[in-house]
Amino acid sequence: STGSNKMNKVLLLLLGLCLAQANIRQDEPVPVYDQGKEYLYRYEGEIKSGLPQTSDRFSGMKIQANVRLQFHTDREVVMRVEKISLKTVLGELDSPEDQKMQYRTATSSEEVFPDQFYKDSFKQDHLDMAEGWWRTRWQSSESSESASEEAQESNSMESMERSSESIWSFDQSVSQEVSEQDMPEFRKQLQKVIKFIYEDGDIRDIEARKDDPEWSINLKRGILTLLKLRMDPRNSELLDRDEDETENTSWNKYDNERIYRIMEEDVTGRCETLYNIRDNQLQRNLREVTKTKDYRNCTERSEHAQAMQSGFMPQEQDDEPKEILESSVQTRAYVMFDRIHDSDKFMVRSVESRGQHVFQPHSEKGGDVITFAKQSLKLLESQDTTEQLPEPSSAENKGSLMYVFDNQQQEDQERDRYDRMSDSQKQTVTQMKKQEIQGLCQDISADLRDGVSAESTRKFMELVQELRDLQEEQLHAIIMEEITSPQDMEQKDRLQKNVRKVLLDALSLVGKKDALKVIQQLMMNNKVTDDECELLLTGASLSIHPCPQSVNNMLEIVKCPRCENSQQVRKSAWLSLGTMMHGLMSERKNGQLNKSLPEDREMVVQMQHRYSQELISCFENAQSDDDKLMCLKAIGNAGLEDTVDRLQDIISGKESDITPLALRVQAIKALRRVAEKLPNKIRNILFPVFNNPERNPEERNAAFDVIMESKPSLSFLEMVAQTTQRETSNQVGQYVYSCFKKLSESQLPKDKRMKRDCTIAMRLAKPFNKGIQYSQSQRFQAMDDDMQMGAALDIDTISDKNSVWPRSAHARLGVHALGYHMDVFETGFRVEGLQAMIDSLLGKNTEDKKNVFDYLKRKSQQRHSAASPWNSNQRSLHDIEMDKIHEKLPVETRRYNEPRGHMFMKWFGNEIRFDQLNKEDMQQLIEQGHLPITDKEDELRQGMNTHVTKATKLVEARREIPSQLGVPITLDINSAVLMKSDINTKLKVQPGIFREDRNNQKVKNVDCEVKSDQAIALQLVGKMSVDCHVVKSGVALNAMMNTAFPVSGKMSVDLVNKKYNWTFESPEKEREIFVMRSKPFVYTEESRSQPSADGIRREDKIFKKIDIEGKRIQKSPTVFHTSYGREEFGIEFALDSKMVSRMNKEKTAPFQPLTGPVELRLSCKPGLHAPTQIDIELQQTEDRMRHMSPLERLVYAEENERRNEQRLEVNIHAKHPQHPRTMKIELNAYDQKIEQEDMNDDSEESRIPRRFRHGSSKEAEPGVSMATNNKLKQWANQILRKTIVINMERSPVPNKETQDFRGCVTVKFEYPSAPEWRLLQDRRVKASIDALWGRDCSGNDKMIKMAAKWQKSDEQRRQESMEELQEQQHSDDVNSQEEESERPEKTNIYSACLRDRREGLTETRVCKKALDQRSLLRQLDIDIEYRNLPTWLKEMSSSLKKYAYYTFFDRLTVEDVDVHNEANRIRMRCTINKDQKEMNVSMETPEENTNISRISIEKPKIRLDFSKLLKMRLPMKMDWSVRFPVCFPSTRKTMSQQYLDFFTNDKYTPYCKIQANDRIRTFDGVEFKYKVGPCDHILAKDASPDQRFMVLVNKPNKENSEKTIKVFIDGKKIELSKNQDQQWSDEQEQENKVHVAIDGRQVELPHLTVHKTYQDDDNQDSPLLFTLQNIGNKVKVECDRLGLTVETDGQGAEVKISNSYRGKMAGLCGNFDGEHHSEYEGPNREVYQSPFDFGLSYRIPSRECHEQGKSLSVMRNVRKTVLNEFNKKETCFSKMPVAQCPEGFRATRWETRDMEFHCLPSELDITRKYIELHKTKPLDMMAKKRTDRVEQVEAELECEQE
Repeated sequence: STGSNKMNKVLLLLLGLCLAQANIRQDEPVPVYDQGKEYLYRYEGEIKSGLPQTSDRFSGMKIQANVRLQFHTDREVVMRVEKISLKTVLGELDSPEDQKMQYRTATSSEEVFPDQFYKDSFKQDHLDMAEGWWRTRWQSSESSESASEEAQESNSMESMERSSESIWSFDQSVSQEVSEQDMPEFRKQLQKVIKFIYEDGDIRDIEARKDDPEWSINLKRGILTLLKLRMDPRNSELLDRDEDETENTSWNKYDNERIYRIMEEDVTGRCETLYNIRDNQLQRNLREVTKTKDYRNCTERSEHAQAMQSGFMPQEQDDEPKEILESSVQTRAYVMFDRIHDSDKFMVRSVESRGQHVFQPHSEKGGDVITFAKQSLKLLESQDTTEQLPEPSSAENKGSLMYVFDNQQQEDQERDRYDRMSDSQKQTVTQMKKQEIQGLCQDISADLRDGVSAESTRKFMELVQELRDLQEEQLHAIIMEEITSPQDMEQKDRLQKNVRKVLLDALSLVGKKDALKVIQQLMMNNKVTDDECELLLTGASLSIHPCPQSVNNMLEIVKCPRCENSQQVRKSAWLSLGTMMHGLMSERKNGQLNKSLPEDREMVVQMQHRYSQELISCFENAQSDDDKLMCLKAIGNAGLEDTVDRLQDIISGKESDITPLALRVQAIKALRRVAEKLPNKIRNILFPVFNNPERNPEERNAAFDVIMESKPSLSFLEMVAQTTQRETSNQVGQYVYSCFKKLSESQLPKDKRMKRDCTIAMRLAKPFNKGIQYSQSQRFQAMDDDMQMGAALDIDTISDKNSVWPRSAHARLGVHALGYHMDVFETGFRVEGLQAMIDSLLGKNTEDKKNVFDYLKRKSQQRHSAASPWNSNQRSLHDIEMDKIHEKLPVETRRYNEPRGHMFMKWFGNEIRFDQLNKEDMQQLIEQGHLPITDKEDELRQGMNTHVTKATKLVEARREIPSQLGVPITLDINSAVLMKSDINTKLKVQPGIFREDRNNQKVKNVDCEVKSDQAIALQLVGKMSVDCHVVKSGVALNAMMNTAFPVSGKMSVDLVNKKYNWTFESPEKEREIFVMRSKPFVYTEESRSQPSADGIRREDKIFKKIDIEGKRIQKSPTVFHTSYGREEFGIEFALDSKMVSRMNKEKTAPFQPLTGPVELRLSCKPGLHAPTQIDIELQQTEDRMRHMSPLERLVYAEENERRNEQRLEVNIHAKHPQHPRTMKIELNAYDQKIEQEDMNDDSEESRIPRRFRHGSSKEAEPGVSMATNNKLKQWANQILRKTIVINMERSPVPNKETQDFRGCVTVKFEYPSAPEWRLLQDRRVKASIDALWGRDCSGNDKMIKMAAKWQKSDEQRRQESMEELQEQQHSDDVNSQEEESERPEKTNIYSACLRDRREGLTETRVCKKALDQRSLLRQLDIDIEYRNLPTWLKEMSSSLKKYAYYTFFDRLTVEDVDVHNEANRIRMRCTINKDQKEMNVSMETPEENTNISRISIEKPKIRLDFSKLLKMRLPMKMDWSVRFPVCFPSTRKTMSQQYLDFFTNDKYTPYCKIQANDRIRTFDGVEFKYKVGPCDHILAKDASPDQRFMVLVNKPNKENSEKTIKVFIDGKKIELSKNQDQQWSDEQEQENKVHVAIDGRQVELPHLTVHKTYQDDDNQDSPLLFTLQNIGNKVKVECDRLGLTVETDGQGAEVKISNSYRGKMAGLCGNFDGEHHSEYEGPNREVYQSPFDFGLSYRIPSRECHEQGKSLSVMRNVRKTVLNEFNKKETCFSKMPVAQCPEGFRATRWETRDMEFHCLPSELDITRKYIELHKTKPLDMMAKKRTDRVEQVEAELECEQE
């Protein structure tokens, strides 16, 4: 008890002593920043770069120094950096296992770290330290009771430093001090003092010496960033404010822990910063400050970007763009502060900052390039100032902490250094540079002579950089000396010419205003050709750094005499000017060039206005439309806002009506780049154009394209979509709908918002699917979400109403890579007047397809031979009647436009070139039949050599951001492409090729010999580096690609004997066809500058690197090798690859170069018994005819023509002295017409007796007579069998086969020879393939036999039987009733069609639909028999089966139990539904029965896996889904016609019909009713200048429906009628057949017999004009040469024409322009609103068709005389003709209509002329006049004599 009391007293005493000591220490002052004090810190900064997910190898640098701070006042601080050392670091971290072993052998257990600190060895070193570890270290120190608080704090800080150093120590890196000879300048600049204001933890107003370089100041800014601590947020831009403005608790500075967000500026930018401040639990006056930067929310961030290409980062409203270069920085500091005396003052005890900068070009699954940055300050001592640091002399205010890029300052320093040199030194330096440039050019040129290698691309990049580093005087002196005039180069050898070409290519890519001045001087001195000028100007405009001086230089160039004298140079100069203006004035986007604009906004506005005026004056002063087009393209390239108003005047101004369409369209397209800047204004300009149906469809589509470029909102898109509901133009409607559909299916990130909005807007749009002959927009795209890379090819076609061929088209390639979208390349054309030429050349007229020159020459001769197309020496009945018709009803000729057009190319949105059609050349082409080409025949006979080289850059981009150390992190991508093409050609043509003295002889023989060598080399270098002015370090990727195509061979063509020979030389040694290699590595680069004896400093670079092998992913790369052809061909083709697969999971992973080295190599080399050469002979003759007599040959030729037989024989001979290889292939194709055999119905329905089925089908076709039905059956029983026989025989493969190989394939198709139009039909289509191969073709070896049959399905048959039974029962019921009016309505189309037929309407829309349904064969039965299949075929079929089972697993049923099907046989049945959208498949194999139901075939796609198709494992994924429509055959069309109709929306064969009820369907599908009457009407006429045919129609008797058809074709008149006035035989009277008369002579047409009419009736060798055929109750006139078919049954008629007549037709069948709004186009191209007026306009006036005392109305313009507002007399004419009674007749029936009138002063001469003219014919010129008044007029429909 006593002892315990003593112990208690001792403890109380000790406690009292501790409390006393604590109170004493609280009164001691706390060290804080104060005036008159100086503080010495130890600074360490370190940066490391690598691919931590791929490899542990890294590179970096380390800076160490002492930092001295002196507080001259409480706010003013002077800083000096002392004892500076710099190290380079290059090495490899140990593996985690090695690190674990080192930890286990550590000296103390307290030094062992948790596992997470070394699991990711390299990366973990730079991750933010876990708070738990920090807390653990402090808690362990707190548990030590014996140590004082100062010791505890010191131990904690030392432990932290030891831990940091320990982590870095686990590597095998090489850390080397930078040489002292390189450090003096570095130390000298860093040691210069700076002065700044330091108040409340904020740093501002940095002052430094004027000669202190910017890179040095930036490093000091990085150090000062560590001292910036805003611990009181009230003086900052606080982000944590609630809506009610309640005071945030973080404002209370006395709280133990505070969290707040502010916008804080440091060296990296002004960004959101999160502060976490808390008091230390161990020491009262110590605070822990942690701040984290959020770079996603920055108001300003230092960044520098420069690129040859422009792109943008897609930004969506609901999703922020993903940065490919992301940064994160966290700073932790320990701050001493005086809680008692002055809590606002503090002192930084220690601070550390850690950051990551991640370049993530692909996905997050690997291949990230990461730069880790760390810097720290640790207080060494704090004391009173003994020696005050001097303030900066000649100080300049450098602003804030934000990083400043010093690119221009470096150039200025280089310029100053050059100016300080003496003249001799300048000459010496220039001479040295010249020798280096000459050496590089010569090396590259020599390489181009022998081939192209990767070394050449590296040297070309070095050459461009050498030219960039030159001063203006040096560049001018070297280029002007090296580039001589083109005349001097003619005598030089190829090597010297290549040197010149390479130097010019490099000069175009220098990208400096100095280079542009040199180019200007070259042009003025005529040292470059026009082609070279174009190359230099285009390259300079794309690569130059935009600045006002360079734009002014280009303005001088466009006005120079060289541009005025050469159109080619002028076009290139103006386009380049527009490109440079856009680069300078446009808003900056990510990835584009930085601009050097004045800071004064007013000066920028004035500059833009001046540039706009220059472009506008170009257009105003242009003398020709071609020059105006050039200026508009330059305006489009520039994209300046001040040009919008002038463009609006061109588009919609007063002069727009007289402005050519091409210029208006180009003016619209010129607004594309302004659309995003001024979206509302552009939409207000262009939407009225788009929404105006009277504007040309090409204008409207162009306006829509530009509107879509303005990124319209959802509401605007919905409004555009709604306009399609009332759209009258199919061209516009389909284009708009296809664009909406394209965007709604887009996979590109840039279209994310538009995809969503267009999907919604499409719900309001009218679907347009008119076919490929209409304007449309399509996209072919591929996007890999895993790689974040993709590409899209957009193809837009604008069709022409006058041709099926498009008027304009363009293709644009867009690429999404590295987070950016770039429109890389675009090309297209626009032509007018050439479509007719293409139609004629590709049409059915075989005469016109011989030669384009012969065609044009013949057309010109025809135009000049006679004034009228109907003139002839011997006038026939055809000519006489045509003259009368032309006199009574003249039809305006649909003439072709004047040939014009151009092609263009764009590079990254800038139009760099466009070539126009030369009008003089086109005129000579039309008039003389040939182009003005110099006669090259002699040169071709001797051999013509073509040598082309090109060196350029595909991509060059640079982006810089600062790190927290103040050194820039640079992402640099550079490339070079070298191409070489050598072609030696010898060509001999008999009797000649270009000579005009051939006298129209045909070419007989062609001999050609070609030797060519094409080679391409590409090198791409990408770097992510850090530069501290002395040392560079980082990660780089070097990718190279080489490809070579050496081809040598001969070709001989014997056109008389149809014999073709090719000879190819085989390779004598191994050749690399394609090689691609890429390798990532880490590197350090140290710059050393050594002064020489002459006083010139020479720089040397020490480059060190370590390759990244990707061993963290794979210990060894995946190696792949495959080869083929060694034994088979004697030439071995090998594919080798070596790569590191991402994540070590995918053996065929997508190409990803950042995971490790990649190599892909395709080569060929001589194989076993390699042939010396390969001969291929193709013979297209008949062997049988060689030994026949002339009579036998004649008989055989007739039989061969009937069978349409074609024979082809191919012989391949690979020559070798001992082991030749031979192959012979024979192909024989012929047709046979057979009678349909009595096919056995194998459907389930056939097994039921007919009387027990659902209904008994009629055998007679309803609605036709029995005689006609029998004829139709006879016609329908004809089957066409097409047979193709292929026999192959080849020599055995060495070492694999011992006998010759033979293969025989027989393919047969059986289908109806004529289209079926009966409702009651049961036709079939058959196909069979017999393949026998192996030792012989007997079938004993390998064999596959497949028989396929298309027929009606069971469901289809039952449905048809039910319809027929219901109709039969209903007819019986009707017959039993007294009144037919009580007959109920039938809903099925079969009954509706029968009703139409009973009324005499045989080809109504309902009947067409019924025929389509009943002629479709919806069931396919396939029977496959096989024997001895090879292994590869079994594997392919097994893979196909597995793929089908996997794809349709949810719709699959398999029966494999107790199945005993026939061996070696597969049976399959495919059935589609009524709508042709789904298909059911059942299959029987020897092992199982399978059923797959409801397979969608509406939009089927075939997935092509190239690895499976090529039977080899490829190193990359290569599969492609291709859309392939599935069509089952129809007996109404052939399979080819079905597919063509599928793509053209059933408009491949245009047709027009006039039915018995006087309903007319035009070629464009418009139906209307018009009674033709007894007068002839033009039903269809070729209104082109050729006027090849005309079809007339009349109805002699109004009481019945019989009509007479007259066809005028090829000088013949064909009349088809049921004329009862003629005396016919009783049999003819009974059949009531259609009678035929040719030129008034009756022609008898036996049933199904083809009657041929030749040009010379007595000579059947003369050209065939047309054929006549009687089929059933119809007569068909067919002229295959002109693409015309006319069919009639005496009551109705059908006219079919080819698509070449598009826009060239006239008559009641319409103009065939593809549009509905202009369908009622009259003879003079006036458009009527009433079908009656339209029909009346094509009536041919004739007294013979008038009734007694009555007259027919004529179409005339109404004339009225009125007084205007000035009381002046005016004569007004209706704009459209109206039916009027002729003189002497009055109207008995009329209609009142509203008509528009155009008025003219009555006293004008032109008015009097119109008054006289309107009495004789309609005034077609009035249709386009303005509307002055609208009045009601009476259309006089019937007239009688007064």
